Amino acid sequence: MKRVFSILLVMSVLLTGCNSTSPKVETDSVAEASKPVFVMAGIIDANEKTQITSKLSAKVLESPVEVGTVVQKGDLLISLDTKDIEAQVAQAQAGVNTAQANLFKMEAGARPEQIAQAEATLESAKISYTNSKNNLERNQQLLAAGAISQAQFESAQTQLAAAQAQYDSAQNQLNLLVKGESPESLDVMRAQVAQSQAALALAQTQLANGRIVSPISGIVSVKNINLGELATPGVALISVVNLNSLFVKASLPDGFIGDVKVGDEVVVKVPDIIDQQFNGKISMIDPVIDSRSKSVLVRINLDNHDSVLKPGMLAEIGLIK
Repeated sequence: MKRVFSILLVMSVLLTGCNSTSPKVETDSVAEASKPVFVMAGIIDANEKTQITSKLSAKVLESPVEVGTVVQKGDLLISLDTKDIEAQVAQAQAGVNTAQANLFKMEAGARPEQIAQAEATLESAKISYTNSKNNLERNQQLLAAGAISQAQFESAQTQLAAAQAQYDSAQNQLNLLVKGESPESLDVMRAQVAQSQAALALAQTQLANGRIVSPISGIVSVKNINLGELATPGVALISVVNLNSLFVKASLPDGFIGDVKVGDEVVVKVPDIIDQQFNGKISMIDPVIDSRSKSVLVRINLDNHDSVLKPGMLAEIGLIK
């Protein structure tokens, strides 16, 4: 509450001083032309800050950082338990290997020994068919002579039909080996390979999500997860902020708009840090004036090489005359 009152008090004093047009203020400004004129105030924020979340629901196995730890982009923040996903990756890889092997066989065509075996099978089926046909013809004569029963004759017919089917199957198999797979069959197998590769890529992506790294360089400002706890998607686990890239947005009274431009250096002081001033540079001036406050929004980048300034601090901005 005291901090909020302090911020409001500073803003009120600055705006009151900016709207005053008494001769005394003008005299003081001329007399103190070499000193910065503090006409703006705002809350410090970071250009780079991020909240880290998990894409998986899994237990935390490792987290080598704490609040205050300095991290570089790509440093490990959290390692999750991914045993189940590792098994999925292995299964998906096996599926890819099988599909690729089948496609290779189909594209390569039949080996000479396979064709030779198919020819031998066809020859054997041909002999069996010929024997069955001759046997049926003999049985037909015997049936006419009354030497065999109708059932025996029908059995010979069945044997011939089976021999015919075996012969046709052997002939088709040989033709397939000689001619190779059809383009349609190859397309189907290629689609199966692509599908298995997509499943593998998805599993590998899920596995990679078990290793959570920092997307920026900075310092850990918040940590809401510990070893053994369950990380769930959408919940902020760790926050990282870059203290080397801070800025302030503040409202510049319209009476000072003509005195500033992008690139101008300014002086910054922070009530929380006594007897110390900092450097800043105007990086943006809003082209539109707020008609209600008679001010324009200005963005100031701060020099914070010593990491003294922190996001959330109140900063007063002084123009260098």
